[in-house]
Amino acid sequence: MTSTKVEIEFKNLSKNVNYLNQIIDKEVEVLAVVKANAYGHGSVEMTKALIELGVDRFAVATLKEARELIDAKIQCYILILGSISESEILEAVKNNIVFTIYDLNQLNFINSLKGETISFHLKVDTGMNRLGIDVDQIDETIRTISNNSNLNLEGVYTHFAESEKEESNFTKGQIREFNKIIEKYKSSIKNIKFFHMANSSGIINYPDSHLNMVRPGILMYGLAKNPGDKLSPVMRLKSSIIKIRNIDKGETVSYGRDFTAEKDIKIAVIPIGYADGLPRFLSNKGYVFHNGRQCRIVGTICMDLTMIDITECADAKVGDEVIIFDDSLHTANDIALAIKTIPYEIVCGISKRIKRVYL
Repeated sequence: MTSTKVEIEFKNLSKNVNYLNQIIDKEVEVLAVVKANAYGHGSVEMTKALIELGVDRFAVATLKEARELIDAKIQCYILILGSISESEILEAVKNNIVFTIYDLNQLNFINSLKGETISFHLKVDTGMNRLGIDVDQIDETIRTISNNSNLNLEGVYTHFAESEKEESNFTKGQIREFNKIIEKYKSSIKNIKFFHMANSSGIINYPDSHLNMVRPGILMYGLAKNPGDKLSPVMRLKSSIIKIRNIDKGETVSYGRDFTAEKDIKIAVIPIGYADGLPRFLSNKGYVFHNGRQCRIVGTICMDLTMIDITECADAKVGDEVIIFDDSLHTANDIALAIKTIPYEIVCGISKRIKRVYL
């Protein structure tokens, strides 16, 4: 009997990285984003696999995520993209972890530190209105960094707001704005290694945004929208039947009794629920697959269990495999479309209690 599990297909990961390498120039560095447990795929295992594929620079969201890679004895370049406190900055400096400065107060803090060279990237906001210094604060950052030889500005970057749109005047405006920003920093501070702005959709839709570093995330995991379906999802989510029961016409199923059988049916119970990352919104509207046959989810999805209609599956038995999503028949993209969300939310939401199997 198979339990609920996630299968990670390294063959598909390799295919996706090959596609990435085809659409960027050879001199462009890849900063692979493995935050949020590598979008649910397993940060340690995915980082190791990507290193085998020639990637050697990685981005995480937090110091905790950086520590996870370091504790796994992975030797690679790590950049923290997200939130970082002053105490975490001190720890990052002590352990030679590169981090992002996204606020003037942070820059002033590291400027006050004595004795050590501090390597960091500076994030500038060009329209996302999230993290990043404002454009009118650039001159102040240049003065501060130029006057302190211990401050090693290793990279400058920004973030797209809608690069998933193939023809976005807003995105084109961000590119123009950031190119001006690059020239300003280049003319004032020597030896800045990296300038980057392209996320997965930016890499695909806006080649002029590649600069000398790109930040692929969902692209590597095979769920980015791409021309010609040249990517393959890396993750498959599977469960198994643990109970079969007959439901008479008029009987109800699950919490709230919001499913009533309109005829005699047969249902199966599978050991996956919303605590595992199966969206509760799929209750009474989503479906899974048994031997290639579509089986509707019936009743409210529970914390640990879900019921499916197997009336048309005459050969179904306890222990049979059930596919929640895979890399071809029914992908995480399909589930995202069904509940009006993005595939990031589906794969990132798969709980760590679900076993990952690497193939």
